[in-house]
Amino acid sequence: MIKVLHVLTDTNIGGAGRYLFNLLSRVDYSCFEVVVACPGGGELEKQLKSKGIRVFTLEGGESSANFGHIKKLRQIISREKADIVHTHASFAGRIAGKLSGCKVVMTRHGLGSGGSGLLKRTAAAVVSRVFTDRIIAISRAVKISLMDSGVPADMITIIYNGIDLSKFEGIEGTLRKELGVDPNVPIIGIVARLVPEKGYEYAINAFYHVLKQNPSALLVIVGDGPLEKSLKDMCVKMGIKDNVVFMGYRQGVENLVMDFDVFVLPSISEGLGLALLEAMALGKPAVATTAGGIPEIIKHDVNGLLVSPGNDKYLAESIIEVLSDKRRAKALGLAAQKTVNKKFSSKTMIEKTENVYREILQRV
Repeated sequence: MIKVLHVLTDTNIGGAGRYLFNLLSRVDYSCFEVVVACPGGGELEKQLKSKGIRVFTLEGGESSANFGHIKKLRQIISREKADIVHTHASFAGRIAGKLSGCKVVMTRHGLGSGGSGLLKRTAAAVVSRVFTDRIIAISRAVKISLMDSGVPADMITIIYNGIDLSKFEGIEGTLRKELGVDPNVPIIGIVARLVPEKGYEYAINAFYHVLKQNPSALLVIVGDGPLEKSLKDMCVKMGIKDNVVFMGYRQGVENLVMDFDVFVLPSISEGLGLALLEAMALGKPAVATTAGGIPEIIKHDVNGLLVSPGNDKYLAESIIEVLSDKRRAKALGLAAQKTVNKKFSSKTMIEKTENVYREILQRV
């Protein structure tokens, strides 16, 4: 039996948390035992425990380099006799794992900040070699970003994010009923954290132009984050606040997304896009940017529409295009669904991840 300790730094369920739930959806429990360490008191801890997963709480909030976590993690590793520490942005977890004699896997979920100088690249290479046995990149774009920052290519394995496809069968929409919205009202939806890299301001600017063609349309935003107030203020200043609905963080968004007429991901930086995969699994036509790993999912005009990041004019035109042609929208959505079923299942992701575990444990 191989015991894996996952270490996360999130309190609520962001991309890393959703990745973890997908990873745990079909674990081979005859070969693997899984426990998790994460900050306590949030939705992540609550949902993990509700699924019967053993959780150890870390004090001190959300911090990758919280060195106070090292001692606690080493105690957990020793007591649980963990074989592998799988971290998700926790540098403290990597240090604790190596100091305890474990194999260490890190999944990189997003893109880095760009190129680095020679000193930083050298430091990244040394840190990767010393504190990690394997790094999983969730897309080719993420692997390239890691290599640009100095991480050796031979340490990186690309394993695409996968989703539990069984969750998307027989879903019925509840959003229109919840909001009291007529079936004929177009709904443009976004599911993402309210953070700068998601490009929300471009989506709101684009929506302003969409309203000129579709005055009754709604922009529904599902997610929370530090930009909430500034984005709401932006909608007020633009005079569109009555057409924009901020729904906050929601657990289990499938029933909401099912009522979207078009899913939008306006990111200026994106590792891959779990919410995009989930919307596509529901057969939703998507308009997204060419940021990061998104073009590894969407082929323009085949299973969705792509625009360059930060271009609200083309974003608006593409949304209007989808809303104005229902037959085309349906064709894009069906093609999107086929893409996810073929390439982005959690079953494939889990098998490849478990192979990484076995491979690094065989090393002397």
